[in-house]
Amino acid sequence: MDYLPPLVKGNRLEEFTDVKKTLDETGLSIGGYIRISTKKDSQKTSIDNQKKYINEWARINGYNIVDFYTDVKTGAYSYLRNEMTRLKNDISAGKIKGIASKEISRTSRDILDIIELKRSLVSQGAFFISIKEGYDSRTDDDEFLLVIHAGLAQKERKVTSTRVKITQMIKANEGKTNVAKPAFGYKLSEDGQHLVLNPDTAEIYKLIVDKFIGGWGRLKICKYLNSHGIKTSSGGNNWTTNSILNILSNPVYLGINMYNVTLTVRDSTGKAKRMVRPQDQWIVRENTHPPLISKDRFDRIQQIIQDRKEKDNKEWSCTKKYLLSGLLYCSSCGNKLFGGKIPKNKSKGKSKNDRTDDDYYFYYFDKKITGTCKNKNSNYRMEIVDDMVMNAIKELFASNDIIDERIRQKQYIYDLKLEKDKKDREIVKDKLDNTNFAVKKQQLAFEADAITLDEYRIRLNELRDQKSQLEKKLLLLDQKLKKVDNLEDRYFEIKEKVKGLIHNINNLNYELKDEIVRKIIKKLLSVMAIILHLNIPLKNKIMVIFLNFMI
Repeated sequence: MDYLPPLVKGNRLEEFTDVKKTLDETGLSIGGYIRISTKKDSQKTSIDNQKKYINEWARINGYNIVDFYTDVKTGAYSYLRNEMTRLKNDISAGKIKGIASKEISRTSRDILDIIELKRSLVSQGAFFISIKEGYDSRTDDDEFLLVIHAGLAQKERKVTSTRVKITQMIKANEGKTNVAKPAFGYKLSEDGQHLVLNPDTAEIYKLIVDKFIGGWGRLKICKYLNSHGIKTSSGGNNWTTNSILNILSNPVYLGINMYNVTLTVRDSTGKAKRMVRPQDQWIVRENTHPPLISKDRFDRIQQIIQDRKEKDNKEWSCTKKYLLSGLLYCSSCGNKLFGGKIPKNKSKGKSKNDRTDDDYYFYYFDKKITGTCKNKNSNYRMEIVDDMVMNAIKELFASNDIIDERIRQKQYIYDLKLEKDKKDREIVKDKLDNTNFAVKKQQLAFEADAITLDEYRIRLNELRDQKSQLEKKLLLLDQKLKKVDNLEDRYFEIKEKVKGLIHNINNLNYELKDEIVRKIIKKLLSVMAIILHLNIPLKNKIMVIFLNFMI
């Protein structure tokens, strides 16, 4: 019979796979990882060269290349790359045991990113090899070599980036453009250094401006452009209100070039985050290309946008809390649905300041920002939608089987519920011991004529009362702890609490329902790729997430 400590049995910990055991194996199935910066023809040639390089190394060293994973990205962090994600999924599925890359800089040029990648592979029993540096993660427990190689790769990226940055700064100061894709209405000059008017799209820009100043909203402009087959800057036919807003608020149409406005840094989670530089670091050059709008008209547009934004905020703001605002999407156009309110007929005579929440109907609204949504409905009653979602979560637990399984996995937490009672019992026992000792001291004092008979009787009665109270408290604590000492008793106690929470899920306060829904969605987004890859039933996964949250 196998004996397991509660920490292992209760958590169902996975068995660690020592990747070092693969060092002596031959014919291991591995993947080749390739990254190029752009889709240029010269870079595409690099893909073939890297494949030949990795294949030849694998042949010589006795590895079997199962598949190649090729990302076309700049030095972006590995979590942003689709092929890197596919590679990790194949490792999880056991398709490959590790990956090989031509050099570390082809994997990433950021120290933290490379270390995180190596650790994630090790946690799955896989390894990482960089051929050029002769690096093998299986022989680098302290990660000393990896930090050195990754540091050199990061330094190389910084030097290259600085060199490119200096060139771009010089161009910006000279009034030249650094953009590869000009703003709508412009195109690059023949030498690629300046913006010039695009006669086809410049007229469309002027049309957009005239319509907006004439009173059209962004949605109406979108519908007009889409219905007339007018192409966007990318050549598509999918104008959105955001694309119109970007065009209307871009100062490039004043003949202005702006550079060095933003930078990218790592946030607290290690992910890339774009931030705004201090304004004194911006490079702004005027009259660098032909303007498409006057300053007066541009300022007028910005004022209209600001006025409409303030009006929109007033109409949509309220004290009502929307459980699913920003989490729902339209099935037709894919746009987010947000919470909003409409006054009831009987309250329309009241001023806005006199109205309360009882004077409104609350809805989730689809603003149809693309103008191409095929759904007839644009609003949905909030109460109905919220109840549907909570009932769907509730329905997942129609069977008690998964509740049973999950709670039994969490046996180690039962005693934690009783820690306070256990501590209280120890305190009571100590006090009882002290009381018994005090009784003996009083007896010795009386026998030694240190106290009178009356003093002895008074003090002894006090101690006996104290002892009686402590014994009663100890008895209650013993009974309470004994009652739940049985594993099944503790299991049923928690199960009933969980079932009660599920049964009354619609009646929970907003904060708790909001936390449940958002935690489920967050967890699902993070594991969705694995769920789909391993064919884990989605229903089961949601229930496990929910139970983890509750117990």
